[in-house]
Amino acid sequence: MENRDVKKGQVEMSVVCSDLSLLENINTLLQKKGVIAVEDEYGVLHYIVDGRSNRYDVPGRVTSINPHNTTEQEREAAYLELCIKSVLREYGFDMALMGTIIISKALFTAFRNGMPLPTTMKGLYCETGKEFSLSYEQCERDVRYAITRSSLKNMRSRAAVRCIQSRIERRLGFMDPLN
Repeated sequence: MENRDVKKGQVEMSVVCSDLSLLENINTLLQKKGVIAVEDEYGVLHYIVDGRSNRYDVPGRVTSINPHNTTEQEREAAYLELCIKSVLREYGFDMALMGTIIISKALFTAFRNGMPLPTTMKGLYCETGKEFSLSYEQCERDVRYAITRSSLKNMRSRAAVRCIQSRIERRLGFMDPLN
């Protein structure tokens, strides 16, 4: 990103890419929504705000996406979701797979409600599968496939989920029972 004429109140942004369709997609998104959020490798969100159509509307958009305008519960939920996703990425999970989404949702619900995960994977599949209108068998297949595509591929489903859960607990500052 380059700032050229900051004194005049104009800020130009340069996007360098080798694919013209990518550049057109970015431009289309900015024209439709006015804002694009980009997450870097550390999980920090950066916002690109388009002020071409109505430059007086831009400050309102920036303050509306400001995290200080959110409640404490919303910030905690956003941080929890960020921790879960970053741990899943550490283990090499493909975030586009339905099984990864199921694992993420189950972990989020468990941590958010302060409840332990179901003791059996069947309970997890039944509870989370209902939210996505999936049968028990489809939910089980999706989770197993997501795990086999990750670095935890040699683990059973329950052990993999417990491993992910313990990493998230350490990241959130829960006490480690081994210490």
